[in-house]
Amino acid sequence: MRQNTRTAAHWWRQCAALLLACLAWWGAWPGRAEAAGDCRTEQLATARTEAELRIVNHGHAVVEASGTMVIKVPNSWPYANDLLLSENSGTYRHAMGCLLRGPEPALRRDEWRPHSPRVDAEASWVRVRYDTLFWFNRPGAALTGPWSIDVRTGKWGMALAPSPALKNSHWDRIRIDLGGLDVSQVSPRPSTVGNGHLVWTGLTPDRKVTVRVAPPWQRAWTAKNSSQTAPWLVASAAGETTWWLGTSAVVVFAALRARRQPAGDELTELEQSSSTALLRWGLVKAAMGVTILLLYRLVVNLTTVTGGTPHWLSDVARWQTLIGFLAAWILAVSARPRLPALLACSLAAAAGALVAAAPPLFGLPSSFTAFKSLSVSGVIVLAAMNAAMLWLWFTALMLWAWSLAHAGGLLKPASAPWRLRRVGTWTAGVTVLFMGWAAWADQRNWQRISWLMDRTATGYDSQYLTSLGQAFVNATFQAPTWAYSHTWVLTSLAVVALLRARDLGLRVPFASPTKLDCLLLAVFFAVVVAWRQGSYAGSQGLASLWLVLDIAALYGLLAVGQRRAVLNQHFEGYEGAPALGESITEAARNDLIARAHRYRELVGALRSMEQGHSESTRSRHAVEKELSGLHRWRPPPGSTGTARPSMPSGITVVDVALSWGPHAKWWDNARRAALLAAAFGLPASVIIVWLIYSPEHQWMRTGQYFFGAPEVAWTFVSSELTWAGAGLVLGALWRLLPGRRGPSRALGLVIAYALLIGLGSVANLITDQGIGTGIFGIFLMLPVLTLTGLAMDADTFRSERRFWPNRVGLLLSVYQIRSFSAQIAYVLAQVVAVLAVLKFFTETDIHQFK
Repeated sequence: MRQNTRTAAHWWRQCAALLLACLAWWGAWPGRAEAAGDCRTEQLATARTEAELRIVNHGHAVVEASGTMVIKVPNSWPYANDLLLSENSGTYRHAMGCLLRGPEPALRRDEWRPHSPRVDAEASWVRVRYDTLFWFNRPGAALTGPWSIDVRTGKWGMALAPSPALKNSHWDRIRIDLGGLDVSQVSPRPSTVGNGHLVWTGLTPDRKVTVRVAPPWQRAWTAKNSSQTAPWLVASAAGETTWWLGTSAVVVFAALRARRQPAGDELTELEQSSSTALLRWGLVKAAMGVTILLLYRLVVNLTTVTGGTPHWLSDVARWQTLIGFLAAWILAVSARPRLPALLACSLAAAAGALVAAAPPLFGLPSSFTAFKSLSVSGVIVLAAMNAAMLWLWFTALMLWAWSLAHAGGLLKPASAPWRLRRVGTWTAGVTVLFMGWAAWADQRNWQRISWLMDRTATGYDSQYLTSLGQAFVNATFQAPTWAYSHTWVLTSLAVVALLRARDLGLRVPFASPTKLDCLLLAVFFAVVVAWRQGSYAGSQGLASLWLVLDIAALYGLLAVGQRRAVLNQHFEGYEGAPALGESITEAARNDLIARAHRYRELVGALRSMEQGHSESTRSRHAVEKELSGLHRWRPPPGSTGTARPSMPSGITVVDVALSWGPHAKWWDNARRAALLAAAFGLPASVIIVWLIYSPEHQWMRTGQYFFGAPEVAWTFVSSELTWAGAGLVLGALWRLLPGRRGPSRALGLVIAYALLIGLGSVANLITDQGIGTGIFGIFLMLPVLTLTGLAMDADTFRSERRFWPNRVGLLLSVYQIRSFSAQIAYVLAQVVAVLAVLKFFTETDIHQFK
């Protein structure tokens, strides 16, 4: 009995082993329903398919193609119900991959999807809508949706290339909207043609739709300039570099002039230190510009020319990474940090450069341009290299920011240089945040390009690690360009420090900025405030022209103010009478405010007399006589026997007080106006960020960009700096601008700001690009500076603030009733205009060009 039992057990074990072997063999057999090699394409012959490709050409810097494919899958297909499952399930990916790509879906880096395919169940079908996006921004071939797109310099090709599962299906309708592009070749003959549309109906499976178009010169240049091997890239980089070199040349010139022409009789220690810091920064920034902006692109062409040399010399990514580390190290050393910070920066630069120069030492492939496979340890090394590059650039920029602020006296004299444990820890925290966002963004990008791949496949993890490592390499050599593009903040900081030092160097301050101060303000206006125009036809060759126009715009405004400004008007009464601004000193400001206050009282009394409500015992003649006395000015000191000059006709003592501003020094006016503009600009900054990133397509790309979230945050910060910078220029030039009230002075500055945007918009129209958000920037700058001007006028009479319940009542007294009503109507009209333009931008696809 026991023997029979053992025999039976042995027999069952053998059967079980044989059954498991059969199951394993069957699971690996290609005929398995879930296997990647079987999509049952023969059962999709009855599927109904429609495809549409819409090309958007006019009003865009880059041609955009949006595709839509609608597939009606018969319920008889074994995987039809799998299309209704969650997109995170393996069966869904297998079914959708069979339908859209093929048995083994590959990575598609150029295909973008605004959303996942829309799947609906119908009576006899499962309806799938598949939307895709593609940009013609670089040469080469790409696959997007059911289309194969070939972007070349002279001709662009679009061909229908459906998946193997849909080749034998019924193509009921194929439509291509050319978007105004000229067709050079089409096959087969369309069923209908009209209004820029090509339509095919009832195509048989053996007919392949092919269309070739001739892009306009603007779009062809854009694609050509995006080529990493074209000399156009170097030409565009040279134009961009000239803008940065031009700003460096102007600030260096201004710094040298400041050393030779001090604000006072002698060059103060603060003026010398701030001008020296500006001079050093201008030279360093110029060297960095040539290195980062020009040499970066030049390396691409040099490595192409030396293509026959050993691979180490022709590796573009390696060269750019090494240049980035070298530039960051030079930037840190030139800031003259303390020894611990210098050693830390040197160690980070050496370690990162060693990874780029000798990757095999760290278990990495010898080529940096395109990895074939990477291990987890290799990805960690590349992430550390990227972190070293970010930390080094952040630390170098922070060291320079401290150096410029300390040299200009913007920090307390007792403050010690930033130690390594302070600046290094802070920049390390920022680096960690950047790396965290980078990992999240790359994960989203990987999901986009590999969304139909089998997660359990053997090479899936290896492909992901390779893609992640390549993303870290790309981010490493892109970081220097991204960081350098924000160094204009340090330039503005150095200019502000020198302006403040020159103001403090005067025992008796000037009524208005000097010629050198105006030059510094013009550079500040060009760097911080003026709208920096983008590329035209993909090239930034004209970038340096905008620097000249920006500076010229502010000088043009000053030329108008030279004739129209209130304080530039001369007294009347005798020949050679001085200007109003020359007769007012800091000590006489209190008397000026008192005279303006008395003038408003007398004008109010006259109006009461006209209306019959006056209770004063004074006669009208007495009031008018006192008003006439206020219109006359005391003669300048030392001019004995000279008749008292009269103010020009049409100008009152209130106009003079408002033109002088709320503070005795022009620098204090500038600082006050900057703070006010920054506060009033907070809502405008939020609107700018929302306007740029709220479109679905824009946020889709930003969310997968290595510097996406930092760019969003920086857009808000830079907008605030723009409003504050505009306020600083307005306050500094307050006494030189045309107009009698704050809003009219602000209007002049806004016109100078708007003229530049108008010229850029004309260039955009010539190149058939979108007008961008720069136009909307005008409608935001106007109310921000208008409110700043109103607040400055209220601050001018702040000594009377205690007599009024709020600032509105004070302004009502200053402007009088009729004038104040006009100002309120002016502001309300601006608000209405902003809302109308905002509605236009939100309802229209307008692309930004900054």
